[in-house]
Amino acid sequence: MPWRNGAGVTREIAREPAQGEHFAWRLSLASLQVSGPFSFYTGYQRCVALVEGHGFRLHVAGTGTQTLAARGAHVLFAGAAAASCELLDGPCTDLSLMVHEPGAIASVTRLAVSSEQTVEDAPGTLQAFFVLHGAIKCAPLRPVIPAASNGQPFALNAHDTLLMRGHGQSWTIARAAHESAELLVMTFTAP
Repeated sequence: MPWRNGAGVTREIAREPAQGEHFAWRLSLASLQVSGPFSFYTGYQRCVALVEGHGFRLHVAGTGTQTLAARGAHVLFAGAAAASCELLDGPCTDLSLMVHEPGAIASVTRLAVSSEQTVEDAPGTLQAFFVLHGAIKCAPLRPVIPAASNGQPFALNAHDTLLMRGHGQSWTIARAAHESAELLVMTFTAP
């Protein structure tokens, strides 16, 4: 879908509700082809994370400038703030989470997955696992829920997303190939 300001396009991954201009939350991938302003989203909290490319500087009025040059580098800011990006060396792709207030973005964590580890989803929250690089396997621990229709763990490749709806579930995460993987874990509450 086109940006509100017409300066780019976004591919929606997930959102509630599924259609309409207004949403409680939205997770999407944006293609940054040129330096320029971000759209205003008054009443929303935002997180932007670098997914591909050499990165960009994000200028946010009132909070200064942050450089996102490493895959998974991210910044949180108010949707009402004037924000613009300055590409460092060519086009980039970013992951964007927007949550309408009084919902909130609780945490954003980049995980290097070289060995099996456990992640908890807190009751009452939403949690998105976005694979930045490589491939992972995710399986629930307790309480046991079906991981997939065939009973196997979820297999996620680069740019795949698994969304959990805060049932207090514990998950194991492991790399699915010889190379290590990188994962962005975004935890938030919906209004």
